[in-house]
Amino acid sequence: MVTFPTATAAMSCEECCLRRGLPGRMIPVPGEVAAGCGLAWKAAPEAQDELAAALAADGVPVEGWAVVELLEFR
Repeated sequence: MVTFPTATAAMSCEECCLRRGLPGRMIPVPGEVAAGCGLAWKAAPEAQDELAAALAADGVPVEGWAVVELLEFR
């Protein structure tokens, strides 16, 4: 997951990823992760290099990267 220093950066990430067709979705930051804003982009760890390159190309500030195992109920 990618964390951001501001909500504006998180929204810029979402726009960047949707425009480029990159995997993932916006989620609230889980309690295990400290972040400047309350949002994070959740994607598979294998997508980190592709996401990092896209965010850097679009000038989206990133606070950090974390791998957290999340339970999802359907």
